[in-house]
Amino acid sequence: MRLLLITAVLLVPVINAAEKVTWDVLIFTQQWPITSCISHMEHDPGASCNLFPNMTSWTVHGIWPTTLGTIGPNFCNKSWHFQEKEIIAIEPYLIKYWGNIYAEDSRTSLWKHEWLKHGTCAAQLPQLNTQKKYFEKGLEWVVRYDILAVLTKSNIMPSDLETHSVKNIFQAVKDAFGVDPAIDCIYDKNTRQHILSQIKLCFDPSLKLVDCDGIIGFGTHQLGTCPPKGITYPATVRNGDKTYRYPKKLAVAHTRAWDEANSRCNSWICRALVYVYVLTWMTL
Repeated sequence: MRLLLITAVLLVPVINAAEKVTWDVLIFTQQWPITSCISHMEHDPGASCNLFPNMTSWTVHGIWPTTLGTIGPNFCNKSWHFQEKEIIAIEPYLIKYWGNIYAEDSRTSLWKHEWLKHGTCAAQLPQLNTQKKYFEKGLEWVVRYDILAVLTKSNIMPSDLETHSVKNIFQAVKDAFGVDPAIDCIYDKNTRQHILSQIKLCFDPSLKLVDCDGIIGFGTHQLGTCPPKGITYPATVRNGDKTYRYPKKLAVAHTRAWDEANSRCNSWICRALVYVYVLTWMTL
C-alpha cells in the first residue's frame, strides 16, 4: 500500500503596507523663506525672522498626509510626543533646510508642530514610522527636488522687479519632475503684489511622485492660490534693522551645486555636503 502524503500549503495574502494608510497622498510643501518672513511680519509688525546665512534654498514647511478633496488627517496619535533627542544627529541639516523662520518661537517649535500634526499620520508608513525617518525624508526630498534650482534653470530667479505667470512657474516644475505641482502665493498688502510663497509636490503611499490634482488649497478646488499673472518672486526683506537680500548670482551658484550633486551623489547627506562645498564662498 502506498501512502500518499499531501502537504497543505496555506496561502497568506501579502498586504502592501501602503494599503493600510488612511490617506491618499503626502503633500511635500516647500516654502520660500523671504516670502514666509514677509508674511510673518505683515501679520505681526513687531516680529522678526530667522534667515540664516546658510539658508540658501527653499526650505521644508512639511510633509502632510492628505485625503483627496479634504484637508488632513491630522494629529493621528496624540500620545506620540515629540522627542528632540531622536533627531539631534540631523539637527544642523534641519536648521538649514527645515528651519523655524519665526524668531519669536523656539528652535524646535516647527519640528514639534509638524511631527504632532502630520508626522504621526505619515507614520502609518513603515518608511516614515519614526521621527528620524520622517524628518530625514524631508531632507532627502528638499535637496533632490530643489525648487530654487529648477526655477533658476527656467530663468525664474528672485527679483523684486520682475513678475511671472503661474503657468511658467507651474511648467518649470512639471518639466523637471514630470508631475503637476501646486503653486501658492500670498498677497502683500504693503507692495500690493502677489508673491510666490509655497510649491507643493505630491507622493502616493508608495512614495512615488504623482500629480497634485485633487488636493484642496484654502477651501478651493485648484492647484494653488496664485493669480494667472503678475507674480513676484521676492529677493529682499527688511528684517529688523537689516535687509536680507538674495542675489541672482547665488541662485546661479546654488543651481550649479545642484547639478554637481546630481552627478555625484546617491544620498541626501552627500547632496547637502556638495552644497556646502560649492557655496562656502558665497555670502548674503
